Amino acid sequence: MKSRWKAIWLLVLALKASGLKEGDPVASVGLRCWCLLPVWEMNCSWSAADISSTYVLVYRSLRLHPGKTRNATGQQGQNWLTVARGGLTLGDDYSAWLEVLHAPGVEASEKLHFSLEDIGKPPAPELDPVVVSSSGAMVRWKNPSWLEELTHHSVVCQLRYKASKDAAWTQLEVDHVSQEGHELEDLEPFTWYKVEARFILEDGRGFWSEWSSPQTFRTPEAAPLGQVDLWREVHHSENSGRTLHLLWKALDQEVARGDILNYTVVFWNRRGTVVGSLACLCYSVPLPTAASYAQVSAWNSAGETRPSTLSLEQTDLPGPREVQVLTAQSPGINVAWAFSPGLEEVQPEQFVVEWREEISGKSLDWIRQPVDSRSALLRGEFNLKEPYLVSVYAVYARGSSSSAPVRAYIQEGVPSAGPRAVQDQSVSTTASLIIWEEIPLANQHGHLTHYTIYLNRSTSRNPKEYGPIGAGGRNYTLEGLEPGTSYQLWMTGSTSAGEGPPTPVHEFHTPGAHWQVYLAAILSVGFLLLLAIVVAFLKRGWFLSCFRKVLPMWCWQRVPDPGHSLVITKIDPQGEALAKDTPHLSTSAKLPEELEILKITEPVPPETISPARVAFSDYEKHFLPTQEELQRLT
Repeated sequence: MKSRWKAIWLLVLALKASGLKEGDPVASVGLRCWCLLPVWEMNCSWSAADISSTYVLVYRSLRLHPGKTRNATGQQGQNWLTVARGGLTLGDDYSAWLEVLHAPGVEASEKLHFSLEDIGKPPAPELDPVVVSSSGAMVRWKNPSWLEELTHHSVVCQLRYKASKDAAWTQLEVDHVSQEGHELEDLEPFTWYKVEARFILEDGRGFWSEWSSPQTFRTPEAAPLGQVDLWREVHHSENSGRTLHLLWKALDQEVARGDILNYTVVFWNRRGTVVGSLACLCYSVPLPTAASYAQVSAWNSAGETRPSTLSLEQTDLPGPREVQVLTAQSPGINVAWAFSPGLEEVQPEQFVVEWREEISGKSLDWIRQPVDSRSALLRGEFNLKEPYLVSVYAVYARGSSSSAPVRAYIQEGVPSAGPRAVQDQSVSTTASLIIWEEIPLANQHGHLTHYTIYLNRSTSRNPKEYGPIGAGGRNYTLEGLEPGTSYQLWMTGSTSAGEGPPTPVHEFHTPGAHWQVYLAAILSVGFLLLLAIVVAFLKRGWFLSCFRKVLPMWCWQRVPDPGHSLVITKIDPQGEALAKDTPHLSTSAKLPEELEILKITEPVPPETISPARVAFSDYEKHFLPTQEELQRLT
């Protein structure tokens, strides 16, 4: 230690020899000294220390030991030091300053002049547990007994308190604080508070002690204030269809003023007849189908709120229109609307702005606005790039009327996918119709502004861009294509935040020019065949007459029955009798095995003169029976 002090003073002498003045004044370093009671150790501190400098505290007695100077050196990089009680004398006056030793020389701070009694600092008080009653909260502490014996003075106390939700403290000065204990009044019901205390010597000399450790307490409950905020939700599901639920918000702690034990719900119809009631600690109940009005009250151990009533009817009175949604600068959604009262001049009681997540349908919330308001700022825990549905309702005494829902985003992003199901249809050899489906809502991440089509030939590296195409479009005709060529196509969607990723590459081929000739020939032949069939059907009489004139008679004449031919009857007179007798044969004829075989002998016919030979035309000869047929008939 002695070698260290020797090195320091050698450095001072060297600096003096170099022409620098010892003790040159410097800017204030915030030197501050106090004595911690009851040990009377002096603590000194200053502003942040320079790690490359050495700080030496120099203090000198002014009354009991004039001219006697002592010093204490701080640790490297440390901005405080302690002087032991043995180096100080009660009743003496002192002058103290700080010397800074660094490369340019020695610099001294401003000087402090004090006595130990003037810089005394008592310890922080110890607070007893706070006693809470209906009238207030009693705060007590212990006064140190040694202070009066040591300093011949007592201490006074200062209090400060605040609610746990507040940032600012409420401070009670010494003149308003009883020194044995103090009762805090006018506190909010059912609220957590913190209270702290500190001491100073009664004569005001010295420094304030540090603040005590805080004591925390909560005030008793009181009857809740205000009314429950009611609303209704229309819920759609595949199983139960359309259902209605009554919703309400939990009371804020300031309004609830206690633990809410339950909510009392009553339903009645238009005639004022109660159709249902219940008590529950919940925030949603299904609505009875016959209910037209609902009423809810909140209860705690000290009382209940005023009943809150909501009409569940839908009215034809005018509702909000021209709803616009804009993203606010602060976290939230800014909603504006227009409203014009009807001819009956019935004014709504208020407006309700409702919003929910569009994809999941959950997280329903709402706020109420006065009747003269035409805008609202929606605040809440919104998810970025996620769509919300916003609706504005005009609430009347006997129902409500709503606007059409509007989609809103707290912050837009680029789409995370492209259009779906991209297809092509050939219109001609130089044109194709491109068809697609909209980007899924979950992948849009904002309001779609337009689509873009990129077209590239298989042999080219420079795609051609088609767009912007309106966000509502689902098809687009590409024109100016080359016949018989292969193309590659992809699409993107864009929002106000930028362009999204492309779709997978879709390849298609335009038809060649020769297919048109084949198609025209097939269509022409088909048309002519159809026309011929129609004409033939309509002019069938004329066609038949023409056929009879052109074709031989045997091609279209009906074929006669040889059994009824006149030629046969003239050649064999027995054929006519056989023809006449045949229809009268009994249907109950026996089988060939059962018939008796009769031997018939035909007498030799007398010689007669043969009849004259009948002349036949070639046509009649065509229908004459053969010799074998005649033998079978005879």
